[in-house]
Amino acid sequence: MSWQLKRNDNQTTLSLHSQYWWSDEYGWSSLKQSDPVYTLSGAMDIQQGTMLAARPITLDSTHARLHRADVQLLQGWASVPEMTMTLTHPDGRTFNVMFAATALTDIVDIKGYRPADQSPDDPFTANINLLTV
Repeated sequence: MSWQLKRNDNQTTLSLHSQYWWSDEYGWSSLKQSDPVYTLSGAMDIQQGTMLAARPITLDSTHARLHRADVQLLQGWASVPEMTMTLTHPDGRTFNVMFAATALTDIVDIKGYRPADQSPDDPFTANINLLTV
């Protein structure tokens, strides 16, 4: 099974290579806490809470490929303000997501074609940066 990214506004779906890797899956915690604040009496006050959204999902393309047409499609999607999508993990989990401030990073044209030789099927790598909503 592969990753699936589906727009929630028009149900357009993009299948992503199964070799994409969720690089920050275990580097995030929903528990957040404030820096210690000392009261006038010298007591320490630390507040804690659970984040309900904004978990990063970075799909690393080290071993995955995209077509030029898919990179262009994703760039178009990323230009739509506040667009939400459903990301389906290859194991079946689903996440409501939106693009992070920088939607695509490390975009590389694998073959380095001249502009006159470019094709929609040209292979690319591109990391996809998402946040849960």
